[in-house]
Amino acid sequence: MKDYPIEIDDYLSGTMSTSEKQAFEERLVKDPLLAEELKLQKDMLTIYEDQEWLHGDTEALQTEEATQLKSFYESDEAVNLKSTINDVIAENRSSSQSKTFWFIGIAASIAVLITVSLFVFKENNYDELYASYVHVDEIPSLVTRGEDTNKLLENAQLLFEDKKYQEATEAFAAYHTKEISIDPLSYIYNGISNIELNKFDEALAQFKLLADSNTLQAKKANWYKALVFLKQKKKRKLKDVLQTIIVDKANYKYKEAQELLEKID
Repeated sequence: MKDYPIEIDDYLSGTMSTSEKQAFEERLVKDPLLAEELKLQKDMLTIYEDQEWLHGDTEALQTEEATQLKSFYESDEAVNLKSTINDVIAENRSSSQSKTFWFIGIAASIAVLITVSLFVFKENNYDELYASYVHVDEIPSLVTRGEDTNKLLENAQLLFEDKKYQEATEAFAAYHTKEISIDPLSYIYNGISNIELNKFDEALAQFKLLADSNTLQAKKANWYKALVFLKQKKKRKLKDVLQTIIVDKANYKYKEAQELLEKID
């Protein structure tokens, strides 16, 4: 069997002499199988190059799939995986058996694909969990029948219900600026609007105002903070907040917090 894997590794790592490199490149023109194997190993190496994400097709990187993969390659899981693979490759690179490096390469590719698949599944699962727990229909209305309702507040809720979240945040901001007595429910509506816009710092700021409101609604703040971290897929911070909720059965969304902790573990 031809020593394609070893030759290709020497070529890509720059260990060939000038004459060997020239001879190898001449063979590439005449040997389609060798050229194909070279392309495969180049693609494998691209997997481990973090800078590919910075200099690639900018339009492609804006897709949801690319965002998920970029998030994976920057994660601790990917760093550990790449380190392990590289250690194994380094240990076996000098093997006299031509098949060894080839099979290691295949195993590395499979490991990456499996890990990426699991990571993307986890990412998608967090989105599904957020959708199943946000329950905007449970938030009490800002509009009370038979009573005069602040027009800014009424308009803000209508925008929220129409899922016009950017306009809703602007309407809530106008209400918060103009009014002295603030309905604490507006912090919940505004916070969720910001979550939907991926403005997570702004959402957390709204839920802090809710927590500091000294009203009956203030006890809901931790649950909504948890939703922010769930949407962000920040597992550690999410678990920390959920742990504070389950210390007392009387806390808002105690049961849901327990369920969510079990699902993310």
